[in-house]
Amino acid sequence: MNGEKGIYNGFLSGNALKIIACITMLIDHVGWILLPDVLALRMIGRISMPLFAFTFGEGCAYTRNRAKHFALVLLCGVATSLVMSFAMNRIYANILITFSLSCLVIYALDGLKRYAYMRQIRAAVLCAAALLCALGAAVWLCCFSPVYVDYGIAGVLLPACVRLTDFRRPGQEGPTALYNPAVVWLLFTLDLVALSVTLGAVQLFCLFSLPLLFAYSGRRGRYKLKALFYAFYPAHLAVLAGIYLVLHPDYLAALF
Repeated sequence: MNGEKGIYNGFLSGNALKIIACITMLIDHVGWILLPDVLALRMIGRISMPLFAFTFGEGCAYTRNRAKHFALVLLCGVATSLVMSFAMNRIYANILITFSLSCLVIYALDGLKRYAYMRQIRAAVLCAAALLCALGAAVWLCCFSPVYVDYGIAGVLLPACVRLTDFRRPGQEGPTALYNPAVVWLLFTLDLVALSVTLGAVQLFCLFSLPLLFAYSGRRGRYKLKALFYAFYPAHLAVLAGIYLVLHPDYLAALF
């Protein structure tokens, strides 16, 4: 995710945003798993999801192998969600499942815009149908199925807001009249407000992520850290779960 000159004018790279997101997510999950009575930890943790959602949406634009990327997010999500569902005693789809649904929406949307721009009508119609199917599947899974999907349909659409107004043709550098960062921020903020309102008062602290996002430079950063970020999610959950089991040795017995 290198970004392009002239689109964003901040000073925080994508890597910096992800590191902040990892730290605040760790704080959030310490509160969720180990210290549920300390509400301040959950408040701080609300900052992480919008940062991940924005950088995920940006990253989708620069992913070379989209099928591999989608499979990686989905498989990591399924593996971790199965463990979390067992521990929580309910069908739970974590944030990686949410973002895998975002992948489908983003890739179908990008295809629709690309083929419409190239006036390849048949391909554009197929992508439009794929987009409707992706949105329909996301709405059903989030709103009507027995599965609890982390952050719901607003969470699925949040990364897509980053890609919605990008009408640049492949390889084109810099903004165009149809791609205005202000519109991206507006759409992202509106979806973030909707997410905050629908999921409860504590979610309003998600809005504190906006100053950090406005400081985004449009650059990935010097190093490729994608593998580290994907490894951090299951690794920190496993460590926290291990600490919880040490502190609560009767928990596993109660599950069985």
